[in-house]
Amino acid sequence: MNFYANREVLHIMVTNVRKEIERFGWKVRYIPHEIIEDYNACYRVVYHDKVIYPPAANKLGIPLNEIWLSERLREYEDYVLFHELREIQYRYQGYNVREAHLKARIDEALRFCGDSKWMEYFEKFPDCSIPLDCLKELCNIIKGDTKNADILYELLVKCITHRGKVKLNCV
Repeated sequence: MNFYANREVLHIMVTNVRKEIERFGWKVRYIPHEIIEDYNACYRVVYHDKVIYPPAANKLGIPLNEIWLSERLREYEDYVLFHELREIQYRYQGYNVREAHLKARIDEALRFCGDSKWMEYFEKFPDCSIPLDCLKELCNIIKGDTKNADILYELLVKCITHRGKVKLNCV
């Protein structure tokens, strides 16, 4: 199934994600950074009758239908919530946590690469599973007119694998 052809996904790519999250009945909670610093954000939600959450939600004790963000991410809420929602949608499709995380990052890049504040967010709060230079390389590829998500996914995985300095179990 081409998930990009799904109307709900296309709508989310161009709309206010906070409103979409509220439409699903999920609560966004800002948590002291010390509690969630290993993840920055995490969730446990019901999406289309399926409970979706990464293992970190158990460690953190996140209640059902909540998305937790570090209090330090407030000014980057749009980016973080967009990522979490896309990751949830990929998990619903059956992707594992790591695959869903990377696919959500690609969608973020497709939407926000031209936004300098998005890159500032990663400079201040690095993604432990994706080196910053790989994100920058991904944006350069997108600016060069490659928009195919499958190709971008393969390129991102290749970049991450080549760097070899990232944690693979931090998402």
